[in-house]
Amino acid sequence: MRKQKRKEHLRFTVDKAVSTYLFNDSISLNEVGLTRHLKGQSITYELLEESLETYQKLIDHEETREKVVVLAEHYLRDYYKDQLLKGRWSKRMNTLYYIEDFKMRSLADTIWMLFQTHSKWDEEKEQIIRTLAALQDVRLFGMLVEEQPDWSVGLYKEIFRRMDRDQFKYNVSELDSFEHPVGHAMLDVAREERDEDLLPLFEDLLSSHSLEVRIRALKGILALERITKVELLTSFASSSEWVERMLFARIAGKLKQSRYISILNELMGDSNWWVRQGAAEALFHYRDGVLILEHIHTNHPDPFARDMARQWVGSRDSVSDGGC
Repeated sequence: MRKQKRKEHLRFTVDKAVSTYLFNDSISLNEVGLTRHLKGQSITYELLEESLETYQKLIDHEETREKVVVLAEHYLRDYYKDQLLKGRWSKRMNTLYYIEDFKMRSLADTIWMLFQTHSKWDEEKEQIIRTLAALQDVRLFGMLVEEQPDWSVGLYKEIFRRMDRDQFKYNVSELDSFEHPVGHAMLDVAREERDEDLLPLFEDLLSSHSLEVRIRALKGILALERITKVELLTSFASSSEWVERMLFARIAGKLKQSRYISILNELMGDSNWWVRQGAAEALFHYRDGVLILEHIHTNHPDPFARDMARQWVGSRDSVSDGGC
């Protein structure tokens, strides 16, 4: 009971000191007064971590969030360095998570050293990499482009999502080929960004001899819902790969250009269900899409096309009738 009371008293003391510094511009770092509570007491460090993490999640104000980082750097830097070098596995992992959350760049050199010396590929190694990415470590970013290590696409995507956007665009511009997992991950994250500055890249990659790259380029254009070189799309309607035909149909549905209607009409009779589905959905979103689908349902020579058109016309009727 006494131990719990002491812990709650410490929590109150830490929280009060943190909030006073964060929300009172007249209080300097030297006036926070936490140093004497931290000496030799791991519980106080843990309470400080919890307090800083809570405020970081609750606060949107950029300057106040920066003060959270200042507190973390001032009070936790040496403690974290000691945990990284001497702590048990669970402590090292938690420390890496907190360093990432608090963006403690002063520890980047220590973590880079761990990256170089940690030979075993495990969860800790991957978190070391994620933390370096969150700290915007240019040594890691340079290595990705120059050496393209054989890591998973998933890990690369986690790295690129942590990159500053300008740094990400720079790395994209520096990559010679997108056929490696690092390139695949870059294109996936570029699509997530929906940044129109990357549209020329997607358009250029439509001519790649790699199917994986072309698919990602098409998905990027689909996400942006625009293209400047419309002539580049048409050939994908007759691709030997069903996924490219489907993506053509979905993009055509976003662009809604009349030049694609006849092609979509042909794709309604495609041998692959996903392509027919994509073509029907695309036509459905044209201004006269329902009329076009009704015409296909009545007149298309392919029974699969007629059936798909019937389903989409029926879905319109179902919505109009309130689903009854």
